[in-house]
Amino acid sequence: MNETEEVAKRLYEACLSGSVKTLNELIGADQLILDRAGSTECFFSDTPLHVAVLRGHLDFAKALLRLKPELATEVDSRRCTPLHLASTEGHIELVRELLHLHVKPDVCTTRDQDGRTPLHLAVMKGRVEVIRELLGAKSCLVHDKLGRGETVLHLSVKYNRLEALKALVEYLQSNNMESLLNSIDDDGNTILHLAATFKQVDTIEYLLGIKSVKDHANDKNRNGSTALDVVEHCPNRDLKTMEIRELLLQAGVQRSNCDEPKPNPELPPNNPPRTQHCCGKTGVIFMGCISWFWTRFRVDRDWLKEVRGHLITAAALTGTMAYQSILSPPGGLWQDNPESPNASSLAHSPSPNLPYHPLFGDHRAGQAILDTMRYGYGNYEAYLSLNTIVLGTSLSTIMLAMTGFPMENKFLTWLLVFTVYITISCMGAAYVIALHLVSPIKNPSVLLLVLVLGWMGVCAFVMTLHSCHFLVWLGNKLVKLVQGCYKCCKPTRRATPNSKDNQAGSHKCVGSFC
Repeated sequence: MNETEEVAKRLYEACLSGSVKTLNELIGADQLILDRAGSTECFFSDTPLHVAVLRGHLDFAKALLRLKPELATEVDSRRCTPLHLASTEGHIELVRELLHLHVKPDVCTTRDQDGRTPLHLAVMKGRVEVIRELLGAKSCLVHDKLGRGETVLHLSVKYNRLEALKALVEYLQSNNMESLLNSIDDDGNTILHLAATFKQVDTIEYLLGIKSVKDHANDKNRNGSTALDVVEHCPNRDLKTMEIRELLLQAGVQRSNCDEPKPNPELPPNNPPRTQHCCGKTGVIFMGCISWFWTRFRVDRDWLKEVRGHLITAAALTGTMAYQSILSPPGGLWQDNPESPNASSLAHSPSPNLPYHPLFGDHRAGQAILDTMRYGYGNYEAYLSLNTIVLGTSLSTIMLAMTGFPMENKFLTWLLVFTVYITISCMGAAYVIALHLVSPIKNPSVLLLVLVLGWMGVCAFVMTLHSCHFLVWLGNKLVKLVQGCYKCCKPTRRATPNSKDNQAGSHKCVGSFC
């Protein structure tokens, strides 16, 4: 090791420790040590000022800047200036010292190898005081964008720096630059889109409280999606997703397809003058009632998107309940085979207090007790049948919901709804039968009858509602199909049966229909 490298090593150790005394001694021995040190191995990647700034040695950095102010513009191996490092580490006093130098080129606007200015790094690390200091020194920094069009606002949301975002918003509001709050990146995403993507509840709640952001909350990105669409298309639906969705809906954020013209929910009148003539006032009232019912109980087109994951969970639970009810039926199972009428097999059964009685038929171990009761066999058979239906429809619901069929497929949507309602109805009926089997009171009370009838009425009403919508959709499809076939088969002009034009026209129509 030569003498220059040895002195450079002492200078490097002084930078690490922040010893101004050692620095002065080295300068006294060799006034060109700061110039020679740059060519040594110790300072190939960093200058002495870079090392001092990283360690946060304010006095040592001031001493270096007094001796050689040009060190403030030097870059390291990542093209970072000392201001980049001070902004990243949050050394506010060092940031102020570097900003007061007024050296050229301007270190505030210098970009590192990734195209980031000191303000970008301060925002990414959430250094609020540094952000305010940099913006106070150079207000144009807030306009700088990264390679993908990301502003400092996008970075604050991307790295979940809410306090940094608040500092930026306060600065923009105080300087009449609120239009930047709705700036977009190269993908067309606003900061509200990003907050929805990263599921930042606090950030979304804060942004929706800003009038200029709320007024543009329905802006779409390059994919044509609003912030609400981003949340609803998220593959992992959790409680945070539902909370964000409620916040956006309460703020008036809409789905992208809400801008499209919706079909008229009212039933189209089928030749109103003739209906009015034939049916008179009664027909008009009837059509009005149907129109009112159709409008009030219109089914939301996107309801299945919102509950698809919950349907799978509910179907899994109902299937588990049906499976378990077969393994553990009401009344329990026989534990062994009876040897004689006086055998003690019943003493080991789930109901040991039941005496031997001709009421019970022959049985074997593992058989349901209620299955061997002569008077209750029909009820128990119905109980088993209902639970089997519940298990089958639950598995069908899971299969349909997990196939990923498009929501626009009305037939599969109605089939999924039908299986769900069959599951719910059969589960309720199975509960009533089980209650009748195990209850000591065989005559049901009036309250139970009312509850059962009410439950059946609710299920029938909802099922009828969905069935009506499906039948209307199916009827419209059939009408369009018949009209299309009629137009294809109808001759284009009148001709005699034996004319060549008629034969050619008929052949052409048949070909188009096929």
